[in-house]
Amino acid sequence: MRKRYEQELENLNSKIIQMGKLIEIAIEGAMLALIGRDKDVAKTLRENDAVINELEWDIEKLCMKLLLQQQPIASDLRSITAALKMITDMERIGDHAVDIADLVMNVPDCKYGKMKEIHDMAEEIIKMLHNAIQSFIEKDYNKAKNVIANDDVIDELYHTIKRDLVEKIRRTDDGETILDYLLIAKYIERIGDHTNHIAEWVVFSLTGVRPKE
Repeated sequence: MRKRYEQELENLNSKIIQMGKLIEIAIEGAMLALIGRDKDVAKTLRENDAVINELEWDIEKLCMKLLLQQQPIASDLRSITAALKMITDMERIGDHAVDIADLVMNVPDCKYGKMKEIHDMAEEIIKMLHNAIQSFIEKDYNKAKNVIANDDVIDELYHTIKRDLVEKIRRTDDGETILDYLLIAKYIERIGDHTNHIAEWVVFSLTGVRPKE
């Protein structure tokens, strides 16, 4: 019985890794849509998002099975609870990636769009997301805490982009277009927040300390 239970926990970890990889692909795809203006990217991301949603449901069912059919010890119970919380944030990251891709398809090129800075922020978040997922699999407290610490870096990058774009709105006639780029940056900043939440739930799984609301 215990061996079967441990196999199910390993299956849970595998599905979390799979979902994490799909989320990373989604963010990268959103940035490709931003830079390359490839309309097929938005369609691909929507298809990818459907897979993410289905995987979220599979993980939820697996977690409920583990909770109902087994008697997990305290540390395993925290890990299963954390997994349920994490996949909600992961699913929302996928949604935001689709939102970005849909938006950029209708936004004209703009030399004031801060695309490089937005892309750099997204690349940093992808690294954070990867480390957050790995910290869960590896039960690595320090790695999770480093992700949480890096959230301040993302916030500062976003506020710098926001200040620059707001200033450009005041000085140019492309105000509406620049606002769209500001919204794209905001979506990415939200992805960073969800990544931070994932790392906070990893810390909970290891320590029992719940994330602050």
